[in-house]
Amino acid sequence: MSPMSSDAQQFQEWQEFQQWKQLQQQHSSGDLPHEKENVILTASTVRGSLIGMAQAQVSANLTNADGTGIKAQPISFVVTSTNQEFGRATTDSNGDANLDSGSNISDPQLMASAAFSGYTAVYHGNATYNPAKARGKYIVGLG
Repeated sequence: MSPMSSDAQQFQEWQEFQQWKQLQQQHSSGDLPHEKENVILTASTVRGSLIGMAQAQVSANLTNADGTGIKAQPISFVVTSTNQEFGRATTDSNGDANLDSGSNISDPQLMASAAFSGYTAVYHGNATYNPAKARGKYIVGLG
């Protein structure tokens, strides 16, 4: 073994030690990225009306794995078949997000698509929580 390869090996070991030391410092200071928490998102089956202005109250519920509501999180509501967003709502202290779809779906074709395919509640996640989706259904009546 030549002295050059020994020096190179020592240098590599020193670099690995420095990296290990840096990781230990990050770990002790809490700088390491933490694993995001999984969430449970559910969407309701809602009854809608086609008389007058088409309308329905769509809703979703966002909880952690223990079933505790997660508040102040944005939920997007999209038509399942077209993936077109028709509104957003923010969760309350129980994790509930509610939206009057009638005031947001004024296009008759979009309402027909939503009535046929349902809607999807979408939570995009954040630094703490993983994203989630849940599908809801419309039951459309005439009155």
